[in-house]
Amino acid sequence: MKWTQDMAVGIETIDEQHKELFMRISDLLQAIRERRCKSEIDGTIKFLDDYARFHFSEEEKRMQAAGFDGLADHRKHHAEYLNNIKELKDLAAQPRIQGMSYELSVTTNQVVVDWIVYHIMKVDRKFGEYVKSRR
Repeated sequence: MKWTQDMAVGIETIDEQHKELFMRISDLLQAIRERRCKSEIDGTIKFLDDYARFHFSEEEKRMQAAGFDGLADHRKHHAEYLNNIKELKDLAAQPRIQGMSYELSVTTNQVVVDWIVYHIMKVDRKFGEYVKSRR
């Protein structure tokens, strides 16, 4: 999975952070294909949690500074994602039987990819359009 220009929000810092996220997701996909997800999944989930907290904070600060009226809804989307990551962390904390790291990796990828693609393409873009309209 790769970030493409059609996913650009139009705010350079946010787009660069999104590119980093897509690179990490691609790394997880590669680990799944190479059957080395057992060694990758815990670090990936930690990155996704840390990344989200940092990135969401940055986005929300920019939205607030710009007077974006969609901030409250945007925060709800961010809270939903953080809840998804918490559920993944809870799953990762459980003892793993044979093959569980693979299943957890696939679930992580599905949850993250589905949410991120929707969020970037639909929700984040609204903010990008708002910023462009104010220039």
